Amino acid sequence: MKTLNSVGRWLASPVPISVVLALVIGACFMLIAGVDPVSGYVAMVNGSFGTGAGIASTLQRAVPIIGIGIAIAVAFRAGVLNLGTEGQAGLGALAGGIVAIYVPGPAVLIVPLAFIAAIAVGALWGLITAVLQNLLGVPILLSTLLLNYPARYFSSWLIRYKLDEPTSDLVASEQVRPEIQLSMLVPRDSGFAETLRNTLGATNPVTMVLTGVNWSIVVLILVVLGAIFVNRRTRYGFESGLAGQNAEFVRYSGVKPGPLVLRTMAISGGLAGMFGMMLIIGAPSTRLIEGYFIQTNFAWTALLVTLLALYRPVGIVIAGLFFAAIMVGSDAMGRELGLSPQIAAVIQALVIILLAFRVALPRFGKRKAAEIGGDPDPDPGEHSTPVLAPASPASAVSKGDER
Repeated sequence: MKTLNSVGRWLASPVPISVVLALVIGACFMLIAGVDPVSGYVAMVNGSFGTGAGIASTLQRAVPIIGIGIAIAVAFRAGVLNLGTEGQAGLGALAGGIVAIYVPGPAVLIVPLAFIAAIAVGALWGLITAVLQNLLGVPILLSTLLLNYPARYFSSWLIRYKLDEPTSDLVASEQVRPEIQLSMLVPRDSGFAETLRNTLGATNPVTMVLTGVNWSIVVLILVVLGAIFVNRRTRYGFESGLAGQNAEFVRYSGVKPGPLVLRTMAISGGLAGMFGMMLIIGAPSTRLIEGYFIQTNFAWTALLVTLLALYRPVGIVIAGLFFAAIMVGSDAMGRELGLSPQIAAVIQALVIILLAFRVALPRFGKRKAAEIGGDPDPDPGEHSTPVLAPASPASAVSKGDER
């Protein structure tokens, strides 16, 4: 009974209601485009989960979304509004890709060096914003957002004018050497892959996943488990969680906000850089491509996933798989029904807009009712300025729960 009550409360919460409403409105757009919504959503589900190839594509697409989402959640949970993961992931990919492509040596040496370079550069780009806030009072929300642009244009310039491979049809670097690449869980040309195809069938979901998803998913699983452990079992996790809910209390408890912000941005930026790099050295994408992170939009999708999951690692995994399924399924829907794949972007945007309305409107109604009753500010703490970051969203969520 307790479990049923918990499920019922969750179903009545803003997140599932917003998702359902977004799908309903998305169906209206399909009708306007002359497509049967039922056929559209069936094609979307079949494209993302109905076949082995679809499941493999969904899992592979979800890896960077979930990984960068965890990086964002590390910061947001501590009340540090890191909107710069596009730049951190892009520069991490650039640094790790350069090491993987141009530094000679055996794979056992080059792959760890590529990881180290990506994590270090992503962390350094994040630390710049923490230093700016600690020394000059520049809000991290602003500096991380703005630093995406120099990262974007520097990467574009370097790939186009210094690393471009003339024989490629794309503005891109050379390919990562095969022995350096993160291979599929089971290499497609291996004897074990042949055994799987003969035993289970070439289109069996197990065969397709093992031969169609690379080892970055294992790294992702370790990162998710690590994030859960850090949040629940370490001093840093305890301090960062308190900082996101009540930065003033953390300061008076003896925790110095400056070093906490530095650690948080280093971890967040480093994780973003690492997952950006794995997009470059992980099969099937094996080169630095100009504008890749802008076109794929992984960082901003990861931000939506993080907000939808309220910074919880398990929730980020679920939301990341949902968004990846929409993206992969919309491509399949476009192939089968001729509907633009941009319907995925429409549904994602609707989920966030509706979620914002579901969360904000009840609070606005309570405030207006309190003002009519003669109390112009029913919750003074709601307007207080946090020490670690401006207007931490985690603080707003916790206050909503307390009510």
